[in-house]
Amino acid sequence: MLEMAAASDRDPFGDLPDELLSRVLSFLPAEDALQTCVLETRWRDLWRRLTSLRFVFDGPTFPRYNRFKRLVKLLICLRGNSPLIRCEIDAYPDDEPENMFTNTRLLIDYALACEAEELIVRAADIQYDLPVFDVPLSLISQHLKTLHLEGVNLDHSALKFSGCLVLEDLRIQLCNIRACEISSMSLKCLCITNYCSLPDIVRLRICGPSLISLQLEDFEGLTPFLENMPLLETAHVNLEDGCHDHCRSNQGVCDNIVCGCHAYPVKEGVLLNGLSNAAKLDLIALPKMFLYRWDLKWCPVFGKLKTLLLNEWFTTVDLVCILRHSPVLEILTLQLDNTEKIVGATGAQETKTQSFVCACLKSVYVECEEVDEGVLAILNILSTCGILREQISIKEDPHTGSDYSSADSDSTDSY
Repeated sequence: MLEMAAASDRDPFGDLPDELLSRVLSFLPAEDALQTCVLETRWRDLWRRLTSLRFVFDGPTFPRYNRFKRLVKLLICLRGNSPLIRCEIDAYPDDEPENMFTNTRLLIDYALACEAEELIVRAADIQYDLPVFDVPLSLISQHLKTLHLEGVNLDHSALKFSGCLVLEDLRIQLCNIRACEISSMSLKCLCITNYCSLPDIVRLRICGPSLISLQLEDFEGLTPFLENMPLLETAHVNLEDGCHDHCRSNQGVCDNIVCGCHAYPVKEGVLLNGLSNAAKLDLIALPKMFLYRWDLKWCPVFGKLKTLLLNEWFTTVDLVCILRHSPVLEILTLQLDNTEKIVGATGAQETKTQSFVCACLKSVYVECEEVDEGVLAILNILSTCGILREQISIKEDPHTGSDYSSADSDSTDSY
């Protein structure tokens, strides 16, 4: 067919509808898409009406500065102010001593001027060292709904998105965040992941009264303070080695005033009060992280919580506190690789002797290497809370891929 079209000087794609060709063009890098303009008038018109632009290059094909500059100016000149839905930009520095990222900023301003609904800005993936792009604070748009930032600097005293009235989805990955606040009245989904660097002296405060979904993990620095989130439905929080909320000397509170154990606020909690309206929670941490345990001292009530996942950061006393303050909890999953500290007496100031019934709890899933003293202590607590044996499933050594087994198996008879 292509040979026949070439012989007859026909466009081999001439019979395809504009909608399909526009879809194909939207997947091409901006430079390649722009070159289709030389084919014929129809392609030039299709390119101008594209609602998705990708300034994305791999290492070998990334243009040098002068070529990139010409590409940006040509695109803006030819395309005009046609509306955009999505724009993806690799931040690329100018060949100047100041490395001002002039053309990257020009592209961001152009995308916002074209009423882009989704904007992705990431560090250029090339083979030599580059300065890190500082995202401008003047991200003001009445149309921007999704903002994805990756490998860039957020070096501002506060990240207030009050100028983005319909912003709903903010994803921050591998970024240096030096702000003391992130705030948005419209934001519904917030993800801070992939080794972001957070402040380590003053906690980042997150204000998102419209947040529905929160993901916070793989960060370096102090855990952010969460303000009240009345609409929150799901949250996944993972405090790993990069988190500074632990005592470096493993004493709980040490004499080193710059240690993370001295950064906990005196008059308020950090995380759990802000998460208390969620219906689904994943609370994961290394056992040395004290934040969840200290937050439980404020006795937050999880009045809407139906699904909860915990790993081995808690003690039996902490578990009692959580169950007591989760009146509608239905599904509880416990992932227990190390149970040494679970039997400890630290944590929330409630005792195991205070009886209560988890009336709504339907299923408990326990994943552990073996049913040891810590697991047996948990099973005993669940029994005193009215949880029947057939409601508990245990999976020993999850690395073997074995199936869940009922808690009335031989391994749990001793409890």
